[in-house]
Amino acid sequence: MSRDLESLPDEELVQRTRGGDALAFDALVRRYLRPALAVALEFADGKEDAEDLVQDTFHRILRRLDGFDEGRLFRPWFFSILRNLGRNLAARRKRWRTVALPESLVTKRRSPLDDANSAEIRERLSAAIESLPEMQQGCFRLCDMEGFTGVEVADMLGITPGTVRTHLHRARQALRESLRPTDQGSRVKEENDE
Repeated sequence: MSRDLESLPDEELVQRTRGGDALAFDALVRRYLRPALAVALEFADGKEDAEDLVQDTFHRILRRLDGFDEGRLFRPWFFSILRNLGRNLAARRKRWRTVALPESLVTKRRSPLDDANSAEIRERLSAAIESLPEMQQGCFRLCDMEGFTGVEVADMLGITPGTVRTHLHRARQALRESLRPTDQGSRVKEENDE
C-alpha cells in the first residue's frame, strides 16, 4: 500500500491526509524530507538546527492543511513555509549569536598566529557569504557547500536552473572580490614607518 502512495501526486496525498490518512502524510514527509533538509541548511547553523526547522515545517503544514487551497500546488506552498520559518530562525539567531571555539583550538596544538589567521579567514568567509543577497547565498550554499545540482536547487527553491546558475555565478564573483587578499606589503611598511 505504501508503494501505491509513493506514486500519487502531492495533491492526492494532501486530500488523503485531510481525510485522516496518516500513511499519506508519511508519504509526503518521505518525499520532501531530503530537499527540505537541504533548504533548511541554508538558514540553520548545523544539521540539528536544520532538522528542527524541517520538523517545525512539517508540524506547521499538518496544522494548516485544512486551510490549504486545493487550486495551489503543494510544493511551492511547502517551501515558502519552510523559507519563512528559516528566515525567522535566522533573525532570532542574529540577535543571540555566539561564536563557537575553533576546532583547531580543541583538537590540536597550533601557534596563536596560525589560529588567528584561520579564525580571520573563517570570519571573512562567513561574513562574505552572509553579505550576499538571499537567493545568491542560498544557491551558493546548496550547490557549492552541500553538493546539490543546479536542477535540484531550482526544484527546491521554485526557480529555473538558469536562474540558479545566474545567482551562483554572481555569488562566486562577489565572494572572490570580497575575499581578495589584502595588500600585506603596504601594511607592513606602514607599521615599520611608525
